[in-house]
Amino acid sequence: MRRPFLPTLVLACSLAVPALAAEPAKPARAPVKRVCVNVKDGSKAVQGTDLIIEPGEKIKDAVAVDGDVIVKKGAVVDNDVAAVRGRVILEAGARVKGDVVSLGGEVRVPAGARVDGNAVALGGKLKVDKQEDVGGEKVNFSMELNGEDLVKQVIGKALDEDQKCHILDDDDDKDV
Repeated sequence: MRRPFLPTLVLACSLAVPALAAEPAKPARAPVKRVCVNVKDGSKAVQGTDLIIEPGEKIKDAVAVDGDVIVKKGAVVDNDVAAVRGRVILEAGARVKGDVVSLGGEVRVPAGARVDGNAVALGGKLKVDKQEDVGGEKVNFSMELNGEDLVKQVIGKALDEDQKCHILDDDDDKDV
């Protein structure tokens, strides 16, 4: 049985919002460029760079934080694809058997690509060439005020608050 992805995602985002309202503004600091890769149980995750799923490659989940996930023609993702402050880009001939989600970026599903689950863009644009190429719901939520996307700002602030956040690999799990 497949676990519901979207309710968990919405809950996590809603829990971050109250913390943002109470925090005073902090001085801006230079962005930290980090790359963390986790290939655990057939899944891949990166931070600070793009994740490219190559033709013929078959993985479970794909996640990029501060980067894009690009699923090339002929690649298959068995579960979900997510980009936080990045885009999810499928090429024609790519397939995602679960959901595709972008927080603070866009989702592109061109004609000939296939998403069996939901396609969700929060704080960005959802571009689906053929509606039938997405098997689930198509959700696009973006709110602009004076040319600034408020949803993208909330997501960015939530992530900036916790700069200690990183992707764990197998060695990090053993130390906890």
